[in-house]
Amino acid sequence: MKGIMDIIEENKDGIKSICHFYASMNPFLSEEDVFQEVVYNLLKSFKKYEKRYDCKISTWIYRVAINVSISLIRKEGKMAYLPLDEIPIEIEIADNEIDKEKIEELYSVIKRLDVEEQTLVFLYLDDKPYKEISEILGISVSNVGTKLQRVKSKIKKMSYENL
Repeated sequence: MKGIMDIIEENKDGIKSICHFYASMNPFLSEEDVFQEVVYNLLKSFKKYEKRYDCKISTWIYRVAINVSISLIRKEGKMAYLPLDEIPIEIEIADNEIDKEKIEELYSVIKRLDVEEQTLVFLYLDDKPYKEISEILGISVSNVGTKLQRVKSKIKKMSYENL
């Protein structure tokens, strides 16, 4: 069986993606600090995972990473809604494929959602299946679908308000 350090290494990109996402919401948090805190909590709670959880290891890792990140944001105070030009957007876009302004607009709208909605959108955009999102967030699969529909409607409404 693999050790926790091997498992963390295999899932490092996903963990870093979560850390980057949440660190961008608070100017007092760095991605590295969030990453270290997530890894510490993964190491600390791995024995509990082995004994109690029957979900995939990647699902458990996402759950821990998201919960630790949200806790750090709450601990540091309110989330900071950064001006659009300060939001770190690291998306590779082929010329003529997608309008970069539209992506920036979408990210600015997402940044105005509450933490739970942002987490849901993050997991959805990360191509996580509804079942895995439900396990990560601790809600039913049907509730994932319902909440996603509501968030999509909210994003559309907020986008039209920006016009």
